[in-house]
Amino acid sequence: MEYFVPSSQTEFNHIIEGFRQKTLPSNEWTHEAHLVAGLWHVANFDFDEALTKMRENIKTYNEATGGQNTDSSGYHETITVFWIWLSKEFWKSQSVDNQDFERICNAFLKSKYCDRNAASLFYAREKLFSREARLTFVEPDIQPFVFENI
Repeated sequence: MEYFVPSSQTEFNHIIEGFRQKTLPSNEWTHEAHLVAGLWHVANFDFDEALTKMRENIKTYNEATGGQNTDSSGYHETITVFWIWLSKEFWKSQSVDNQDFERICNAFLKSKYCDRNAASLFYAREKLFSREARLTFVEPDIQPFVFENI
């Protein structure tokens, strides 16, 4: 599968700042853009703060670009927790002093960890896409979150 790979710091900034300022065009809010924003948050904040900021930013971004956050569309709590967890684990596995965000993010976007179906290693489809999982975090039903199992 071909993944979007930002080619410059300007492209990274466009995605991150556009998301944070709610100015990123909705057609650019792709799976890969979600992952760029999520990885940026885990690179700059501890897990809990990154998760809190992503929760808030996704919800307000959705509304600012004409979307809604309901029990059947928009923000999805369990998927957000999953991707922030996975992003943080990847960041920890790759980052050492003096490595830049853009390089690590490009490695992330090109890796198996960005597969859209990664959560299916941990969740049955019915559980992951349930109303309950959209509204609150639900624990995985296939196996616990273990980075090495991806």
